Amino acid sequence: MKKSFLTLFAALSLVASVNAQDQVEEQAVATSDVEAAEEGAKESINHWSIAVKGGINYLRQSDQKVDMEIGGLIERTFNPRWGMGIEYMFLNNDQESPKPLLDGYCHDITFFGSVNVSNIIAPYRSAGWQKLNLYANGGLGATIYGYELEGAEKETGAKLLFLGAANLEYDVCKWLGIFLEAQYRWHTNAEMDGFTAGRSFLSANLGLRLKFAGESNIRNIAWADYVPQVELPDYAPMLEAQKQECANMTSRLEDQINAQNEQIKKLQDKIKFTQDSLDRHIKMTKVPEKIAPTAEEEKIIKTALSNLEFESGKAVIKSSSFQYLDNLANMAKSRKDWVLHLKGYTDNTGDKAKNLQLSKDRAAAVKNYLVSKGVDPVNLESKGFGDENPIATNKTAAGRAKNRRVEIDLFSNK
Repeated sequence: MKKSFLTLFAALSLVASVNAQDQVEEQAVATSDVEAAEEGAKESINHWSIAVKGGINYLRQSDQKVDMEIGGLIERTFNPRWGMGIEYMFLNNDQESPKPLLDGYCHDITFFGSVNVSNIIAPYRSAGWQKLNLYANGGLGATIYGYELEGAEKETGAKLLFLGAANLEYDVCKWLGIFLEAQYRWHTNAEMDGFTAGRSFLSANLGLRLKFAGESNIRNIAWADYVPQVELPDYAPMLEAQKQECANMTSRLEDQINAQNEQIKKLQDKIKFTQDSLDRHIKMTKVPEKIAPTAEEEKIIKTALSNLEFESGKAVIKSSSFQYLDNLANMAKSRKDWVLHLKGYTDNTGDKAKNLQLSKDRAAAVKNYLVSKGVDPVNLESKGFGDENPIATNKTAAGRAKNRRVEIDLFSNK
């Protein structure tokens, strides 16, 4: 029994020595998306803790009584959700009845993993509830056992063991915690005669945990604080500014649209004016459709032109031509859909420029006479071509007489 307690204290001394070497270790707390806000700001966090505990155990085998156990552990908590450690437990198992008497014990050394269930299922608890945490442990190790039956030699050995545990821990202060633990440990040894025939223990322990570095120990940090939440900026002013900018932009766009509409209206007016001008120009420059007169109308025209005479070298119509021109005027007044093109010509004798002017004047003289007889001047046009387009030779007097003439072309005014 004394040997067991000495073993326990040796283990705890080893734990304290290891912790003294690692106590200065620091780790930066991750700050997720807040790196820009907390860049370079690192908090010194200690991950180590030791615990001592003691309680009772029950060997699940008939006729075995409840006995005591005591032990300790050292643990490294990597983050507020999980850690790993090594545990030593001394389990006493003395049996006074039935006979023969038995004096038994186990030294259990277990490597275990620890999960903070509270920080998984409720990571955003209030500050008060953050002090209370539920842990689940599981591990693998070895048991060094010994037993002595009354009247027999002492037997010892070592076997594999499995551990499962639940631990409810309360932080009394920043460096000390108290916990209540329930354990199930299974010794795989099937050759320990009556002592471990059931091969499993149920234990209940009360313990104290010493957390190094006090306030900065990882076990004091809630998951919600360990993983800082991203503080969203106040978007209201930004949204209001964007809203105002949108309103200003809308106003500017409306002004631009109105200005463009004004320009479009002006362009439409210009287009309409241009179109109207073009229509008028087309109407004015439209090639008129030439009209073929009836035989009676052609006879009146030819008679008027063949009897048309001017005073020599002048654009004065002789009176002998009036009756024939009157007939032409009467016919033109009855045909308001006509446009009469009067074309004057001369022979090639004399000055060419004077001949051109004389041809213009004689065509104009016929036009003026017809207007004087009531023909609409809109339906009359006159031009002179001088000695162009001769219809006979200019080498003879008879030919030159034929070339001195006025011709009429009929066109539709529609």
